[in-house]
Amino acid sequence: MMLFHPLKNKIFLRLLLIFVGVVFGSGCRTTQESNKTEVESLIKNLVNTPLSNKEYPILIDSLYKISLKKNYTPGIIKSFSLKGNYFLEKANYTEALNNFQAAVRYGKSSNNIFELGENYNNVGRTYFRLKDREKAIDAFKQAVIYRTQSKDSTGLGSSLNNVGFLYWQTSEYDSAIAYFERALEIRKKLSNKEFLATTYNNLGTIFFNWTLFDRALDYYLHSLELQREIGNTNGIALSLCNIGLVFKETAQDERAIEYYKESLPYAKKSEQLKTLGYVLSCLGAAYEKTNQDSAYIFFKQSYDTYKKENNYDGEILALLGVGRYYLNTKNIEAAESHFTEMLALSQKENIAMRVAESYYYLGEISLRKNDFASAEKDLSKSIQLAEKINLKLVLRNSYLSLSGVYEKKGLLKEAVAALKSHNQFSDEIENEGMQKRLMDLKNKAEYEKYQRNLQLQKYENEKQKILLVGSMIVIVLLVLVAIVLVETNRRRKKTNQLLNEKNVLIEGQSSEIKEKNIELHDLNNAKEKLFSIIAHDLRSPFNTLINLTTMIKEDYNDLPDEQKLIYISHIEDTALKTYDLVENLLSLSTSRIGRLDYQPSEIELSSLAERVFTHIGNQAAEKSLTIHSEISQGLKVYGDKAMLEIVLRNLISNAIKYSHSGGVIEIKSKIKGENVNLMVRDYGIGMDKETQTNIFNSNIVHSKKGTRGEKGTGLGLGLCKEFIEKHCGTIWVESAPGQGSLFTFSVSQTSKYKSE
Repeated sequence: MMLFHPLKNKIFLRLLLIFVGVVFGSGCRTTQESNKTEVESLIKNLVNTPLSNKEYPILIDSLYKISLKKNYTPGIIKSFSLKGNYFLEKANYTEALNNFQAAVRYGKSSNNIFELGENYNNVGRTYFRLKDREKAIDAFKQAVIYRTQSKDSTGLGSSLNNVGFLYWQTSEYDSAIAYFERALEIRKKLSNKEFLATTYNNLGTIFFNWTLFDRALDYYLHSLELQREIGNTNGIALSLCNIGLVFKETAQDERAIEYYKESLPYAKKSEQLKTLGYVLSCLGAAYEKTNQDSAYIFFKQSYDTYKKENNYDGEILALLGVGRYYLNTKNIEAAESHFTEMLALSQKENIAMRVAESYYYLGEISLRKNDFASAEKDLSKSIQLAEKINLKLVLRNSYLSLSGVYEKKGLLKEAVAALKSHNQFSDEIENEGMQKRLMDLKNKAEYEKYQRNLQLQKYENEKQKILLVGSMIVIVLLVLVAIVLVETNRRRKKTNQLLNEKNVLIEGQSSEIKEKNIELHDLNNAKEKLFSIIAHDLRSPFNTLINLTTMIKEDYNDLPDEQKLIYISHIEDTALKTYDLVENLLSLSTSRIGRLDYQPSEIELSSLAERVFTHIGNQAAEKSLTIHSEISQGLKVYGDKAMLEIVLRNLISNAIKYSHSGGVIEIKSKIKGENVNLMVRDYGIGMDKETQTNIFNSNIVHSKKGTRGEKGTGLGLGLCKEFIEKHCGTIWVESAPGQGSLFTFSVSQTSKYKSE
C-alpha cells in the first residue's frame, strides 16, 4: 500500500477537507447516503485527474482508506480498479493484475455485476499485455457473461471484440469470426461508429486471411465509410491500407499503391507511430517488384518508426521487408542477419505465422549457400508450423524450396513429392476464388427463393403492424364512446365487455407478431450458417477430389494398379463424406424453414441399422474399429425412416470420429414402456460438462477435430435433436473426458405419438 506524502498542492488540500468532512460532518442525511455522496465525489475528482499527476497515487490510496473506514464496498472496488489502470499505464503488469483481481474478489463478495464485467475485462487486458493469450481469453469471456447480465451493451461489444481479436491472433478463425459477428450485431445498435468500424475491419481481416478477398473488401469499405464520417484519421489510414492489401493480393499493384499513398497523409496526421509504421511497411511491399530502392527506403522507415514505440509486432513486419530486399539484391549475409533477428523476435512474442515465415527465408538462404542440411532443417520447421495454422502461401513457397534442396541432394523421388505439394497449394490458392464463384452460382436459385420468402415475411409483419395500429384506434374510439354513453349501467357493462374483447385481440396479434419475428430471425441465422459452411467447409473435400483426379490423370500410365486403387478409394471416401455433409446441410435448411415433411411408418430397427452400417463401414475400417450391434431382431418403431436413418448415421459417425484406433462401438436397444431407447456408445475421448450443455445447439460453434484430425461442421447433433423432437422423443448424452460418450434417443413403438 502507498504511503501519504506531505501537503504539496491544492488537490491534496481538497482531499483533506473531504476527509475531515467525512469524519466530523453529520447533517440531516442518513450515514449511508452521506458515505455514498462523499466517496462518489472523491471518485469523480480522481476520474478527472490525469494519470501523470504525481498526486494521483496518493488520491487512490486515500480513496481506499476512506472507503474501507466507511465500509463502502463500491469505493473499495473503484480504488483497486483505478490503481490497476495506473499500474497498467506504467507497464507494471504484475501490480496491475493484482489490483484488478482484488477488484474482482470484492465485486463477487458484493455481487456487483457491473464492476465484475468491467474488472474481468481489465484482467483480460493485463494478461494480453503479459502475452498470456489463453488466460486473457478466459477473462474476456467472463466479462462477456457479466456484461450480458448487467445489460452493458457498450462493454459487451468491447469484450466480444477482444475475444475475437485474440482468437484471430492464435489463427482460430472460426471462433474469431463467431465473436466478431456477435460484437457487430451489438455495435450496430449503438451510436459509437468508431467501435462499429473497428469490428468491420476485424471481420475484413479474417476473410482476408481466408483469401476470400471480395468479402474482405466489402467489410473494409464499410469500415472506411464510418471512419470518414467521424473524421478518425487513424482509422481512415488503416482502412485505406487494408483495402490496398486486397488489391495487392489480387495482382492489382497500381491500385494498391494508390490506396497506400492516400493513407500516408492520414497516418502522419494521426500521430500514431504504429499506424505510420504499418502504412510505410505496406508501401515497401508494394514497390518490391518495381523499385527495390524505394521498397528498402519504406521498409527502413517503417522499422525505425516501430522501433521508437517498441512495437515488436511491427518490427518483425519491417524486418521481413528489409530481409527480402537484401535477398532480392543478393546480399545474402545481410538478409540472413535480418531473418535471424526476425526469428528470435517472433519466437519471443510467440507469433507462429512470423516464425514459420522466418524459417522459410532462412531455409531459402541456406539453399543458396548450398548448405543443404540447414536448408532442409529450416524448411521442414516452416512447413510443420504452417500446416498447424493453415498458412497456404508459406506452405506453397516452402515446398518449392524443399524440392530444390532434394534435387540438389539427388533425392529425385522426394523432390517430385515436394513439388507436387507445392503445386497442390498453388492450385488451392488460385482456385479458391473460382470455387467460391461456382458455389455462389449453384446456390443462386435457392438464395433468390429464400429472399422472396424473406420479403414475404416482412410484408406479413408490416400488415400485422397496420392491424395493430388500427385495433388501437378502434379501442380509443370505443373508450370515447363509453365516456359519452355512460348513462346507464347496462351501457357501461356492454362497453367494458367490448373493450375487454378488443384487448384480448390485441394481445393475440402482438403475440403473433413476436412469433413471426422470431421465425424470421431463425431463418436469417439458418441462412448465414448455411452460407458460412458452404463457403468454408465444402472447399476442402472438393480440393481433395480435384487434386486426386488430377494426379490420376497426369500419372495414369506411370502409376501401378495398386496405387490407382488407393487413389480411387480416397476419392470414394471423400465423396461419401461430402455427401453426408451436403445431406445434413439440406436437411437442416429444410427443417429450419419448416418444409421438411414428416412421413411416419412402421420401421424395423435392425434393418435400419444394417443400412447405416453398410454406408459407414469404410469409416470404421479405416480406424480398425469394431461395431457391436445388440438391437433385438424384429423390434419395430413408428417414425420417419429417412429422419431416423440420418440420426443413427450421425451418432455412429460421431462415435467413429472420436474413437481411438482399434476401439469398439456398441449399439443397443431397450424397451421402456411404449417407447424404445436406442443407445450408441463409444470409448473415445469423451467431453466435459460445458460441451455437453451446448452440443445439441446448432447455433453454437462446438465442433472439434477427431482422434485423427477429422473435421466437422457441428451441424449433425443439432440436426439429430430437431429430428427426434419431430418424433415427440428426446435425445441426451452421458460422457466424461477420457471415458467415451453414450448417446441415447427415444422413439415410440406406436402411432399415437405422431408429430403434428
